[in-house]
Amino acid sequence: MPMPEIDEKKHCFIITPIGGDNTTTRRSADGLISAVLKPTLKELGFEVHVAHEIATPGSITRQVIEHILEDDLVIANLTELNPNVMYELAVRHCVGLPVVVVAENGTKLPFDISDERTIFFSNDMHGAVDLRPRLAVAIQSAIGEDEPDNPVFRVAQGKVMREVAQADDAQSFLLKKLDYIESSINELRHRSAPVEQPLALPYRYSVYISGERDAARAAVRQLSTVLPGVERASLMPGVTTPEMRERGERPASNTFRIRLESMEPVSPSDIEPAIAHIPVVVDRVRELSRT
Repeated sequence: MPMPEIDEKKHCFIITPIGGDNTTTRRSADGLISAVLKPTLKELGFEVHVAHEIATPGSITRQVIEHILEDDLVIANLTELNPNVMYELAVRHCVGLPVVVVAENGTKLPFDISDERTIFFSNDMHGAVDLRPRLAVAIQSAIGEDEPDNPVFRVAQGKVMREVAQADDAQSFLLKKLDYIESSINELRHRSAPVEQPLALPYRYSVYISGERDAARAAVRQLSTVLPGVERASLMPGVTTPEMRERGERPASNTFRIRLESMEPVSPSDIEPAIAHIPVVVDRVRELSRT
């Protein structure tokens, strides 16, 4: 029986202003993509996708959103502060997956993202040469992070959108959030005096699994639906250890890390039966700090 084809490449989607044909906006954006972003990403093993280069039949908007929600990495070019770019960056922030932000020198970022890590560059030939090594370092740093670092994650401590969510899963997620909001409001109404309550921090886990990408995504959906108390579940590529970096090795294409946040403790004996029917192997489960 032939083995199914495995996609060994990581995927990166570029969020960028587009503009009309032959406009300054289009020429600047395409120049950055061709001279810097694509060569750097391909050297790091990424397959690159850009909205105005998608040739697959179907809804462009749907395909763009799928890339933003599911690709291993997103690079956002905030030059000109295009509204579509800002919207797509916000969607990516909601799913808590790796993102690298770049902008041309002189771009005045909005206050709510002005403190975020941004790589500024000069739009000239020397600027392209200067940007490539800094971009490569930022990409490797973003992919290697255990937790996302963006305004949405820090404020909400949860996921507004789920990867490849089914309608029932989304409804259950929203109802759970509404119940939490209602209970919080009732608690505030019945307090006779302000009392400082300790913040309930979630239990955090990294679940390391092996299997095909589609099976790994199915495992994420199953864990977020079946395990009680799970507030957040997201899929990340396999981890590169310092020893692997020294040897120039990359994670195997069929290894992944599921990040779980739960208001109740979770053990390997809970996780393995929950996804026993899915063709993945649980390699190990690591509990992270609750701070």
